[in-house]
Formats: sequence, structure tokens, C-alpha cells
Amino acid sequence: MVSIVQEYGFLPFFTSAIPGFSVEELADPSVWFPPKGEGVWEWKSRVIAETGGTYGRFFHNRPVFVSKEFFFLLASYRRDGYDFEGFSNDGHATRSERAIYSILEETGSDISSFLRLKAKMSRTTFDKAIAGLQMKTYAVIQDFEYKLTKDGRNYGWGVARYALADYVYEDLEDRIDDHSPEEAYSLLIKQLMKKFPDCDESDIRRLLG
Repeated sequence: MVSIVQEYGFLPFFTSAIPGFSVEELADPSVWFPPKGEGVWEWKSRVIAETGGTYGRFFHNRPVFVSKEFFFLLASYRRDGYDFEGFSNDGHATRSERAIYSILEETGSDISSFLRLKAKMSRTTFDKAIAGLQMKTYAVIQDFEYKLTKDGRNYGWGVARYALADYVYEDLEDRIDDHSPEEAYSLLIKQLMKKFPDCDESDIRRLLG
């Protein structure tokens, strides 16, 4: 998983517009819910840490691992020249998205359960808003956190720790300015067509949204 993210720049967790290219399709069934030890769910934190990338709902609200360099291009394209203040002032952010963004500005990062309580939102409202912030590349999943046994081993489901992308990558604003949204989109198309020569360009464009 680490080597794929580093080589291709991204890796969807579930099936996407690129057939065969996802954790769901590539991982052996035995590592999805192994009776002992870690599997693909527990590896998510390690992939984020070892690639220096991030994870989030970046393609059609579906989760994807993304390398740092790929994320810079994706943010240049998706943000379309806006910082969040301008994006919000022009009426593109929902009230719920603004509320979550404001909380993360103060905390830097927060686990999903605490963040939802602070925002005073239903799970449905929160899930929609945090997914919207990820799709627009303003928020990312920085890590997953687990409860610990007495001997220090993780157990249970990992809880997402959300953060503002600009908090995770301090040079993000400068790197976004390296390319116009149109240039970034063109570079993404070119990179993906090179990596997936058997795919139609329409599939690549559908993937990027």
C-alpha cells in the first residue's frame, strides 16, 4: 500500500473509476478481518505516516490515500484559487462546513467524535459537512486513533482525527500557488494517463470530478 501510494500518488480504498486499482481489489481477503493481528483497516495510520501523505474522501466522497505531492496538485485544482475565507464569503461553503472549519482553526485537529459534539450536529449533518470539506481539500484525516489494552496494544475500530489541510502541510498555500487550477488539472490528467494507459481519459476525468 505504501509503495503504491508513493509510485502512483494515490490509492482508493474502495473500487473507483479505475478498474482493479483499490485496496478492496488488490488486498488478499485474508487481511480484511484477520482473526489475529492487523489488517488493512489498522494499516491506514501506517500508510499515512510512512508516505507523508494523507487520507480522506477526495474522490466522489469515497476514501483515498493521497501522497503529499498529489494532494498539492489536487488542492490547486479543487480550491480554484480560493482560500476558505473567500470560498465561504462567496457563498460556496455550507453553514455546517463553516462551523467545523472554525473549530479546527482553534484546535488544530480533533477526533471525529469530539469534533461532532463541539459542532452540535447530528451524525448525518456532520458526515455530510466533513465530507464536503475533504472533497474541497480544506480538511483531511491526519491519523486514526485506537483504544489501548493494558499492555499498550491497539484494539477496536480506529477513530479518525481530522485536521485542516493547511495545518498538516504548512507550505500548502505556497505550493498551491505554483500552478493555476487549470494547470494543476492538466498535470493530474497527464500523470494519471501515464500511469493508467489502458484507461479512457473520460474515466480519469470522472475520477477527478
